[in-house]
Amino acid sequence: MRLYKSLKFQITAALLLILALFGSLVALTMPAVDEQRAFNTLLNITARLQHVDQGLVELAINYAGNSPPDDAAYQRDLKLYYREIRKQINLFDEIQDAFMRGTFDTSLTDRAQDFRPDMNPAIKQAVMSVEEAWSEFKAGLEQTLGMEEHGPRLLEAAKYITLNQFPLGEAIDVLRSQIQRVASDHLDQVNRIYWLALIVVTAVTLGILIWFYYSVLRPLSRAVKGFRVAAQGDFGFRVPLAGSDELASLTSSFNLMSSRLHAIFQLIDRIQQGSDLNDTLCFVAEQFPQLLPLDWVGALFVSGDGTLITLEKSYRGGSPELSQKKRFRLRNTLLLKALETDQPLHIPDMKETAADHPEYEFLNHMVERGLRDAIFLPISDQSPIPGVLAFATDHPGLYTREHLELISNIAKLVTHSFGRTVKLSEHARLAAIGGFASGIAHEIRSPLSTIGMALDYMQRSQQEPPAEKRLALARQETARLTRLLEEMLLYAKPLELSLGSVEMTAFVREFLNGRAEIAAQRQQRHELRAGERPLSVSADSDRLQQVLLNIHNNAAEASPDAAVIVWRLACDEALGMLTLEVTNPGTPIPAEIAGRLFEPFFTTKSSGTGLGLGIVKRIVEAHGGEISISPAATEGNRVSVQIPLS
Repeated sequence: MRLYKSLKFQITAALLLILALFGSLVALTMPAVDEQRAFNTLLNITARLQHVDQGLVELAINYAGNSPPDDAAYQRDLKLYYREIRKQINLFDEIQDAFMRGTFDTSLTDRAQDFRPDMNPAIKQAVMSVEEAWSEFKAGLEQTLGMEEHGPRLLEAAKYITLNQFPLGEAIDVLRSQIQRVASDHLDQVNRIYWLALIVVTAVTLGILIWFYYSVLRPLSRAVKGFRVAAQGDFGFRVPLAGSDELASLTSSFNLMSSRLHAIFQLIDRIQQGSDLNDTLCFVAEQFPQLLPLDWVGALFVSGDGTLITLEKSYRGGSPELSQKKRFRLRNTLLLKALETDQPLHIPDMKETAADHPEYEFLNHMVERGLRDAIFLPISDQSPIPGVLAFATDHPGLYTREHLELISNIAKLVTHSFGRTVKLSEHARLAAIGGFASGIAHEIRSPLSTIGMALDYMQRSQQEPPAEKRLALARQETARLTRLLEEMLLYAKPLELSLGSVEMTAFVREFLNGRAEIAAQRQQRHELRAGERPLSVSADSDRLQQVLLNIHNNAAEASPDAAVIVWRLACDEALGMLTLEVTNPGTPIPAEIAGRLFEPFFTTKSSGTGLGLGIVKRIVEAHGGEISISPAATEGNRVSVQIPLS
């Protein structure tokens, strides 16, 4: 943005212009005040001339009206009148001389320094007229006074002043009129300049206010309205863009934010509506180009053993790629790094990175497709299968810091929604498998019962020893298959609970007493630790016994002979939960296995079905509780079951 288009520059320039205009007014005012003061000083000095002239006339009139009758009175008037006449003549000479020189000392003014006014030709001409009139008047006065043997002729001088003063007074009046006229003309000129300057300042200020309204206040009001609308949830609202200043930049940023939020919410909404991976990835391919450059997007998921990662689906230019699933090694790759850090990973130029690391199979595959810049977004939270959502463009370095910040800010939101969609898809797949397994179990159970009855019949008949062994093995496998089918049906069908009040301390103690002989066969001992207070829960006693039986058998099998397995009962009044903890000695369960123990068909036993703990988890959760398995604090493992208290 150019400097002159900057709002900061424009507002600063407007304020400086207003300051300059008011400064100009002040600059005009100060000289005008000084000039007006100079005219006032000249008028005051001219008034003193008039006062001197009037003083001479008054002296003359007073003396003529009171002439002395004798010599003694004359001598008295000589000291008074003559001295005063001389004083007035000298003062007039001093003032007139200052007028002629154009310099007035401090004794004639109220100024601290000598006064040198700038007198125009009209005033100078009037000064010359006063000088001529005074010179003529003074010469006549001096001649009239004369100096006889016994003193000046005061009576004749008084008559002279009275008869010849008029031309001098008239010249002084002309001088005063000229000064007043020039001062009035100057004041009129200053007033015109002031009014013109005031009009200019008012017009400029009004123009600045109008500009400020249209350039600042109105766009700012629109921006505030936009933020208010966005705060109410309308993220598609756009503020009209005008100009190229900071407010326009703010409006543009708001519109970008609003459009991105709108796109993100549309994306999340469509992701949550997705029923499978293809729909979900299609939504991402359609919506994400509104947020960042996108030529290719793909979803990769880690294999069960964690050594490979599979490109399940990809879109190029918004259209699905009709290619087979591709598997790539995961160990020591950037995909694994993204999964381990759980943070978006940016590769500005995959071609350079792949050239330095030929073992990065997925990167080389991307480079072969003409892709250069990429972002790997890990999908782990709430997803049953760890994976990576990969975004790529055909040009290197196309993703800017702004794009990376955007991805980092919305990463959790997108991956959570994407993970939930994958989880729902996985649940739907498992539900389909469960329904299929339930149907197969029903179909197999009847012929399996027929096979069992046939084996029972054959076993009752006399058989050769080798045949007897084979029959026993067949009956054993038939029983195992029957148990597996029963567990599959129990896991697949909905649970129906018959709830009643169960006092857990007595219930667990009775259960352990009933299993004491079986535990004694391996010299094991199950020890119950509980308080005296009754702990009651609302539960299905048969289902609850099934949970205890599974925990008991697993603890016994995981413990060495002569082990002590501790059962603890406690309650949390604040949470309203009863906790049953079963701790057994033995080898701790590895962390990577502990997280999968409740998965269907996952087992560490050679003869296990992998459904027992899954069934237990369903029963506990149906009661509103939780179950977890973890390594114990010292050794062995700990099973924790929480069930709400009655």
